[in-house]
Amino acid sequence: MTELFAKLNKVDPNKGLITLQLSTDDIHTLEKYHASGQQQVVSLIASDENGVSAQQRKFAFALLHDIWWSQVGGLWIETPETVKQHFYAMYEYYNSLDFGEFSLSAAKGNKTDTNQFINMLLDYAAIHDISLSVKPLNELEPQEIARWEYRCLMEKMCVVCGKKPSDLHHLEGSRVGVGNNRDKINHIGRKAVQLCRIHHQECHQGEKEFLSKHHITGIKIDERIAEKHGLNKW
Repeated sequence: MTELFAKLNKVDPNKGLITLQLSTDDIHTLEKYHASGQQQVVSLIASDENGVSAQQRKFAFALLHDIWWSQVGGLWIETPETVKQHFYAMYEYYNSLDFGEFSLSAAKGNKTDTNQFINMLLDYAAIHDISLSVKPLNELEPQEIARWEYRCLMEKMCVVCGKKPSDLHHLEGSRVGVGNNRDKINHIGRKAVQLCRIHHQECHQGEKEFLSKHHITGIKIDERIAEKHGLNKW
């Protein structure tokens, strides 16, 4: 196996194609492999040059503290430090990293790993119904918010405050019209958010302003969400 480095020039998600820029020597190396006539498999590892932001680090440590404070877990829940080491080890294991490779430090960590680590902590908190001291919508980076919206729909927890119970709210343009039977129409593809009673009322006072205020856009209902909420899928 030969390790090569390339610059990513173009991504076409519709065709599933990417364009890479390699050095002349690396291109010649690839040509040697290709000359064998056998199909070659190329492994790509995206490098993130952006370091961990102060906001990411603060949010991650707040989540770790909330998990420790909840005392939901095994022997590793004993101290804040054991909780941190437990989740560091979990992240390294599931992402095929060497022991001690993951870090939240500005010098060693990177933005992509930290976002994924935060998502892992949020998943744990959601599954175990752990109260959060901070609102994820105020802390998550824009590209990570949709994942939190989806998780809240699946766990039936308010996307704004994380509280239960909460209800699925169809957004404007996806609502069930007057005279239609909610139990008989197809909900797949309709956009929705999960809201507690207080935020549901706030949303009804002005949906467009509400979505803008909380930086959410809604999630299209798929089969998993429909099944979770007992919605018709056809």
